[in-house]
Amino acid sequence: MSDKLSVVGKSLKRIDAIDKVTGRAKYATDLKMDGMLHAKLLRSPHPHARVTNIDITKVKSLPGVRAIATIEEVPKVVQYWFFLRTEKKKKQMFIRDNVVRFIGDPVLAVAADDEETVSEALSLIHVEYEQLPALFDPFEAIKKTNVKIHERGNIAFHVAKQFGDIEQGFMDADIIIENRYVTSKQKHASLEPIGTCIADFAPGGKFTVYSSTQLPHWCQMYLAGALGVPNNRIRIIKPYTGGAFGGRCGLIHGLEVMCCYLSRKTGRPVRMSFTREEDFTATETRHPMVIDMKTGITRDGILCANSIKIVADAGGYGTHYIGVIADCLSTGVGLYRCPNVDFDATAVYTNKSLAGAFRGYGNPQMNFAQESQMDMIADKLGMDPVEFRLKNYRGLGEIDPVFNDEIRSNGLKECLEKGAGSFAWKEKRARGNGEGTKKRGVGVAIMLHGTGAAKGLPDPASATVMINADGSVNLVTAAADDGQGNRTVLAQIAAEELGIGFERISVSDTDTDTTPLDGGTHGSRQTYCGGLAVKKAAADAKKKLFLFASKELGVDENQLEIKDGVIFNMKNPATSVGLGNLMRKVQIEDMSVCEQVIGTASGVAPAMPGYYGANFAEVEVDTETGEVQVLKLTAAYDVGRAINPANVEGQITGGGVMGIGWALNEELLVKDGRILNFNFADYRIPRATDVPELESIIVESHEPTGPFGAKGVGEGSMVCVASAIVNAIYNAIGVRMKELCITQEKILEALH
Repeated sequence: MSDKLSVVGKSLKRIDAIDKVTGRAKYATDLKMDGMLHAKLLRSPHPHARVTNIDITKVKSLPGVRAIATIEEVPKVVQYWFFLRTEKKKKQMFIRDNVVRFIGDPVLAVAADDEETVSEALSLIHVEYEQLPALFDPFEAIKKTNVKIHERGNIAFHVAKQFGDIEQGFMDADIIIENRYVTSKQKHASLEPIGTCIADFAPGGKFTVYSSTQLPHWCQMYLAGALGVPNNRIRIIKPYTGGAFGGRCGLIHGLEVMCCYLSRKTGRPVRMSFTREEDFTATETRHPMVIDMKTGITRDGILCANSIKIVADAGGYGTHYIGVIADCLSTGVGLYRCPNVDFDATAVYTNKSLAGAFRGYGNPQMNFAQESQMDMIADKLGMDPVEFRLKNYRGLGEIDPVFNDEIRSNGLKECLEKGAGSFAWKEKRARGNGEGTKKRGVGVAIMLHGTGAAKGLPDPASATVMINADGSVNLVTAAADDGQGNRTVLAQIAAEELGIGFERISVSDTDTDTTPLDGGTHGSRQTYCGGLAVKKAAADAKKKLFLFASKELGVDENQLEIKDGVIFNMKNPATSVGLGNLMRKVQIEDMSVCEQVIGTASGVAPAMPGYYGANFAEVEVDTETGEVQVLKLTAAYDVGRAINPANVEGQITGGGVMGIGWALNEELLVKDGRILNFNFADYRIPRATDVPELESIIVESHEPTGPFGAKGVGEGSMVCVASAIVNAIYNAIGVRMKELCITQEKILEALH
């Protein structure tokens, strides 16, 4: 982009890089405390049952056992306040009962001196269950109202929205295409297993909790509610985190609350760390969905009607289904210009492991259905799929009907055109599928994803900028970094606004006692929401700096600028003062002042801008074995402005690999509520040999509400990858795959 910037737009090294490559970085599992107890959960072997008796007689005599806590004593967090919002509804956040709702649901926790004693204690506890009818299919759960997974029934959430006149829209259509799409239950598979916490209850009544949560301040609030204490009695400290992707987007089922309760009961620190098997079987997954889509189109290739019906499997509990369904609505309606839309979605409880937040937040499921549908329409019309999308996407200056807000930035056209050119789209489509049993094909898909959640949820961000006597700067923010590098990006934004070098910025760790309110790391929000707060706080500090500098230089503050750490008169740059010299005078030498310059900002972002992307995939399908190999993936994304291009490319690459996994390999296999493939030997994430040539293209459209024009990229980078691969498979073999993931067996079955 044309305007000159010194720090923003540079691929600077991450500020935590050396700690990570040298092993100095401490993750939650690395932490130890004096007198620390170890805790584990005893989990239900049944998908649906009532606990009728717990016999702990044998455990009482086991040396080293310090405390036991049951689900009747400790509440389960089953809904999040930011979806409920009112005090009246807050009671829905917690339940205390003796019912287990999926295999792996916690029944009790034991704290002991060491892990061996905990494991032995669990083996000595005898639990009696009254087994209840179990429901594994969401459609069956809707029908069987006599079997209630929760007291309120099996329907967790339902929403119906209409835009325009759907009946008239289909009457106007020359072509109608109708299909059912099915998506799988996917696991986050982060390097660090989800689920480690240390809780330390002090005699004064305060809990210090070390947790790798993505939402430190919201978790502070939820824990306070669950434990019946004020918020300021809960301190959340976030250590380094080995990936999240939504899996740590809140309290982990049975983890933090149990740890806190056991610590209060024993007066000692308590650590609980889930195994990889527990991560796979008892923490949140992507929502499996069944999506029925009926689309009407004119002969001229204009969309005129779209009916979307979704049934989402929320599992035994659901903390995120409202947001996931809302994302399906906003992205499903917002991407294409279609005047008549009928959207109906239901989230349903089943007796399977809980579904929750996962990268893309419902959008990948929606996109798979919609982009498959759009490709079929283009094929029916005899149009190039790229040209069809260019004709129908909702563009710059148009109104998003879901949020009733203007689209202020949209680089989708450039994403499609640059991506198609670099990928050699037209040439590859024209070459044919090849001879023999190995057929090649190409596919395209586009996507829209929201930045942050300001239009739907409380979405605060805050920052404090403190300028020291030597001109160095402390940036204080609770913007949790889960490995994506947002602390580096926020430091770049602060340095750019302050006119100083990046190396002069130090960024705080996340600690709710010292870092101001933040809505957490999710929804591609930190560069945009956190970045806006940092930019405003830095601007506030700069304004105060210029007041002092104007007195020092005898120049009107409005005539001042700062660059490379030097404040100068724009009309006469020789009239200047170094930031360090000025601050030394202000803080130390001028005893009548002795003031530290501190800039602050807190609030909600002004918008929830969409960011856009286009993926082009080339595949080779072996029609004898059913094997699909992705040969190339070209991914172009409109990010507004790339604050750190290397970070953006990292997100695009990571999203591409995750999308390949979801398309071809990744599915939790569930039989009678039991997850069968709970390790990396049986749950196959992409290996290095599965990763194709992956080309990243950054498009900068400049979002006027964003910090230096930036918006998000992290979640959306995997949204349309599977869709492009599915469309490429069709182009290769002429068979439309409507169920993810696409195994070799499914390919062979479809061919024969």
